[in-house]
Amino acid sequence: MAAQFVTLQQVKDSLRLTTPAGHVDDPDLQMRLDAAEAALVRYVARTAAGAALVTQWIEDSDAPSDFVFIVCTLCGEFWRFRGDDPGAINYSPSRNAGEDFSPVVMGLLRRFGDPVLA
Repeated sequence: MAAQFVTLQQVKDSLRLTTPAGHVDDPDLQMRLDAAEAALVRYVARTAAGAALVTQWIEDSDAPSDFVFIVCTLCGEFWRFRGDDPGAINYSPSRNAGEDFSPVVMGLLRRFGDPVLA
């Protein structure tokens, strides 16, 4: 699934990358953007209410700005903590047990969770 809510330029701006369009790093960054957005869309859509949100975003061809921010944040983690440097394992974002993303991303994603009544 190619990213449909966040553009490569939005991610480059978020990461403060000033490389021109067509730069040699663009395909790799696009791959990370696609993966980040797909993972987050799947996460939001895991419940009926979340699936309805995602369906609405697709119909409108637009996601809320806070979701765009979350995609840029996760893409930034994928870009910075590439996973291909075994020496960098101590510098990766931490994960809480049982959570799919870093605490920062999980905190932002809570905005899209189903409401809970006590």
